[in-house]
Amino acid sequence: MPSQTTADAEQPFFDVRKTLARAEGARRAGDVTGAARDYGAVLARFPGNPRARKALAAIGPSAASALADKAQSCQAARQFDEAAEHWASAVALCPGHVGLGLSLCRCLSDMGRNHAALDAVNQVLRHNPANALALDAKGCILRDLGQMQAAQSCHREALKHGEHNAGPLNHLGILARANGDLDKAANFFRKAITLRPGTASLHNNLAGCRTYRAGDAHIRQMQDQLARKRKTDPEQAPLHFALFKALDDTDERDAAFAHLLRGNQLRKASSDFDITREAHRFAWYKSLCADPPAPLPIASECNPRPVFVVGLPRSGTTLVERILGQTPGAQTAGELSVVTNAISPLLRRLQTENRTAPTQQDLQALRVRLIEGIQRHSDGSQILIDKMPLNFRWTGLICAALPEARVVSLQRAPMPVAWSLFRHLFSSKGNGFAYDMADITAYMMLHRDMMRFWSSRFDGQIVSLDYAALVSNTDETLRTLVAACGLEWTDACLAPQTANGPVLTASSSQVRRKIYSGSDEDWRRYEVQLAPLASALEAAGLA
Repeated sequence: MPSQTTADAEQPFFDVRKTLARAEGARRAGDVTGAARDYGAVLARFPGNPRARKALAAIGPSAASALADKAQSCQAARQFDEAAEHWASAVALCPGHVGLGLSLCRCLSDMGRNHAALDAVNQVLRHNPANALALDAKGCILRDLGQMQAAQSCHREALKHGEHNAGPLNHLGILARANGDLDKAANFFRKAITLRPGTASLHNNLAGCRTYRAGDAHIRQMQDQLARKRKTDPEQAPLHFALFKALDDTDERDAAFAHLLRGNQLRKASSDFDITREAHRFAWYKSLCADPPAPLPIASECNPRPVFVVGLPRSGTTLVERILGQTPGAQTAGELSVVTNAISPLLRRLQTENRTAPTQQDLQALRVRLIEGIQRHSDGSQILIDKMPLNFRWTGLICAALPEARVVSLQRAPMPVAWSLFRHLFSSKGNGFAYDMADITAYMMLHRDMMRFWSSRFDGQIVSLDYAALVSNTDETLRTLVAACGLEWTDACLAPQTANGPVLTASSSQVRRKIYSGSDEDWRRYEVQLAPLASALEAAGLA
C-alpha cells in the first residue's frame, strides 16, 4: 500500500460518491443551484468524471437562470458582493452567455471594481468577439480606467456590428466632451438621438454641449417627447434637466426653473437616499476614530504617494486636481473607487463583529489594500492625485492607514455649491442628496461637521483650501497649498487650463478656462426661486 504524503494528509477527504449522491438528490428536489455546486465540486477534483459532466451540462442553463434571479434580488437589496458572486457562478456554468457575462460586468463596474469588470467583459468577447454590446461595455470600462484611446477604439468597433449603434455614439460623444471638443461631442449625440429619439439621457447630453436660442428645434423635440410620456415616469428626469439648460439659455427663467424642479422631484422619487440614515452612518464613521489611533508602523512607503482632494461635489475639486497635476512628478487619476473598495470590506467586518474601532491589524490590512489599488492606477509617477469628492466621509481611516498621504479639504461658499448641486443631473447613484433642497442643506451640515472632526484629529495631514481665496488671491494660496502637500512648485500651477488629459466630470468646460472669479454669483439669476434654499442654509448656520 503506498504511503500517504504530507500534502495528501493535509487535504480533507473528498467522497466522490457521496457528493454525486447529494447532487442528484438536490437535482430531484429542484435545487438546481445546489446540484450544480456539487457537480462542479466533483469536476474541480476530477475534470473527466463523465457522470458529473453529463449532469452539469444538462442542468447548467437552468442553474444559471436561478443564480441570475438570486443575483438580481441581491442587487435590488444593495447586496452587491453577493450579487457579484451569483453572477460569477452563473457565468461559470454558461461561459459563452452574453447576457450573464455583461450582467457580471455591469455589477462589478457599479461596485467600482473596474479591473475585474474588464476581465468579465473580455471573457464575453473571447466567445463573442464581434458582439456590439460587449465591445461598447468594454469601451466604457476602459474609459473609467483612464484608457481613452483604447476606449474610443472599442466604441468605434462596436459601431461596425449589430443594431445597437446609439450606445457607442453616445459614449464617443462623452469621450469627445471629456477632451473639450464640444462640437464633435454634440454631433455624436445628435446621431444617437436620431437612432433613439426617446432616450432622455441623450437629449441631456446634447443640451450640455451647446447654447440654445429661442425657437430651437431641439427644444420643441424635447417638449414633444415629454408630452408623449407619463408625467410620473422617472426615466424622463433627464429631459427636464435638459429643458432647464435650454430654456435658461433663452432666458425663459420661470419655465426653466419649473423643469428643474420637476426633474429633481422625479430623480428624488426614484432614489433610496435617506438623510437620517446618512446621518447615522456619519456618526458611526466618526466613532471609529473617536480616539486618534496609535501611529501605524510602516514597513515601506506608499509609492506613488497619494494626495486626496475631497469636499462636496461641485465645489471645485476638479480644478484643484488639475492645479496639483501641474506639479513635477504628479499624475491626475480622476475619481477613483480605490478608497471605497478598500474601506467597504473593513466597515462591513466591523459592523458584523459589532466592534467599535479598527485594530492596528485592520489598519495594516487597509493600508495594503489602498496601496495595491493606488498602484494599479499608477503610470509610474511619484505622486497620484485622487479627486473622489465623497472620500471626505472616510478621511480619518485614510489618514490612519496612510500617514504619508495628504488630504486637501475644499471649502466653498454654501449657496453656489448648493445651486450647482441642485441644477446638475449626476450619472452616479452616490449623490442622492442633490435632488432636494432640504437634503442638500442637511448634507452640507454633515460635511461641515465631519471635516471639522477629522481636522481636529489629523490636522497635520489635512490641508484646508478656501475656494474664494483660490480665485481671489491665487498665487499666494496655491503656493501655500502646493507646499502643504509636499509638492514642488511650478508656475504652471497658475495655468491649469493648459493641463493635458480628459475631464469626465461636469466641470470639463470650466477647468479649460483660466482661473476666474464670479461663478459664486451665478445662483443670483434665480435668487427669487431659490429663496427657500437660502433661508434653509442661513437657518442651518451655513450661509
